[in-house]
Formats: sequence, C-alpha cells, structure tokens
Amino acid sequence: MRKWILTWILPTLFYRPYLHLIFILGTLSLACNDMTPEQMAINVNCSSPERHTRSYDYMEGGDVRIRKLFCRTQWYLCIDRRGNVKGTQDPNNSFSILEIRTVAVGIVAIKCIESEYFLAMNKSGRLYGKKSCNEECNFRELIQENKYNTYASAKWTNNRKEMFVALNSKGSPMKGKKSKKEHKGSHFLPLSTS
Repeated sequence: MRKWILTWILPTLFYRPYLHLIFILGTLSLACNDMTPEQMAINVNCSSPERHTRSYDYMEGGDVRIRKLFCRTQWYLCIDRRGNVKGTQDPNNSFSILEIRTVAVGIVAIKCIESEYFLAMNKSGRLYGKKSCNEECNFRELIQENKYNTYASAKWTNNRKEMFVALNSKGSPMKGKKSKKEHKGSHFLPLSTS
C-alpha cells in the first residue's frame, strides 16, 4: 500500500509547480495584451520607449540641404535668372547654389536660391526652370554604388524607363530620353557650400 501511495504522490509534486507556472504565464500574457507597446517596454524593462522612437523628418519634407550638384562631366548644375538649366565650371557661380528639399520618401525638389527657379523636367525629358513647384519638379534621388547621386523624374518615364537629370561633356543638359543611370552625365556629387 505504501508503494502505491508513493508512486502517485511523487508525480503530483512535480506537476503542481508546472501548473502554477502555466497559470502565472497565462495571466501575464493576458495582462500584457491590454498594454501599449510603450507600457510593455517599461514593464518588461527591456528598454525605454524613447529608444524605439526615431525622427524621420528628413523623409517627410523636413530636410532642406544647400548644395552644389557637381556632375562627373566636370560641370556644376545651375539655373540662371531666365530659368535656363545648364552647366558652369565656375565653382563660385551663385546660380549653382541649390536648395534640395525632401518632399516625400526618396523624392526631392531642387531649387536655385539665386534665381528662385525649380528644376523641372517635361514629358519629352527636357530640363527647364519653373517658378512654382509641381509634380514635374519632383525627382527620385538615388545613391549609386560609386557614391554619386542620380536624379530621375518622379512623374515622367520614357517607355517605362527612367529619365535622368544629366549634363553632357559640354555642360549642356541632356534630354531625359537619352540619359541612363550608367551615364557619366547622370552622376552628381552633392557638395556642401562653404
């Protein structure tokens, strides 16, 4: 008779702590479901809520950079007082100082500070200056593997191919239809003004 009692008492002793543990974990999970992620982070003490909060202002229109866009063809992009887009080799040309403003994630608008013209591209891929900013002034800014940036029209494509801002070896703007991501004329270094 004692042998029978011992065999049933021993497993019961082991099961009771497991049942209590399962009950406690179930209660905690139900309680945590009512908490916000910030409350859970503080409660569990894994981190503070500030650690997970980041500012993405630069992706939502809060970022404005004053730069000169220096092309791999050795020209600075500029927009003159009549809205003509061209290249200059003068590093001190005031029409080459540009304001690059983020308008959406990966999308920028480029404005010459001196002439107050926005860089724009029309449907045929021609670059021109525009006084008021609209969809033709939006460009997709991408950093390439060689560390240069490319700027493709966010509105227009040519047979589903992107049209890029580009300057040829003479400093003249290339039509977007003839530009490619791999072309030297499509690669720009955003240089800070000092």
